[in-house]
Amino acid sequence: MGKQEETRKLIIESAFVLIYQNGFQGVGVREIAQKANLTIGAFFYHFPTKNHVGYAIIDDFLSKGIMDRWIVPLESFENPVEGIIQTFKKTFEEWPDEFVSRGCPLNNLGQEMSAIDPEFQKKAKGLLSHWIQNTKTYLDIAKKKKILKAKTDTMKLAEFIVTFQEATFAMGKVMNDRSVYDSLYLSFRDHLLSQCH
Repeated sequence: MGKQEETRKLIIESAFVLIYQNGFQGVGVREIAQKANLTIGAFFYHFPTKNHVGYAIIDDFLSKGIMDRWIVPLESFENPVEGIIQTFKKTFEEWPDEFVSRGCPLNNLGQEMSAIDPEFQKKAKGLLSHWIQNTKTYLDIAKKKKILKAKTDTMKLAEFIVTFQEATFAMGKVMNDRSVYDSLYLSFRDHLLSQCH
């Protein structure tokens, strides 16, 4: 990775940390530059506006995070449904206490900025669609292996899974209580198992 790519990555990661703590509108360019230990000029060399950093957070940072957290682990399971259940359990068991009240970064950014800037809505929608489509791919494998019932609509089930994953973050955030993760996990597991033979 060259110096320019490293600096760009540093800006994105610094902006992500601040925005996850304070919301997109609660953070300024000056704070992002300070967090990255850069001048404001260096910031604007890489990004024309703060909004462009937000777009990059979705495209470069959150996209990879979602794939690494929710999709890549499924490769190691013979039974993709079991993989989805175990990945859900592991994610919420390992979610740090200090992040419970912050929820899901993608959901936060999408909800805060979609009504203000259509590009945020477009990018958040694109990433959610990608997440759903990748989940569907593994459900299709499970259906082909006859793990899922033949009548299962894998697109609808994939939409349910991603929605439930996001909703679990949201419930934890609003309640500021990680114990909701446990009861929601049981509901999630039971629903998915009900779709299996």
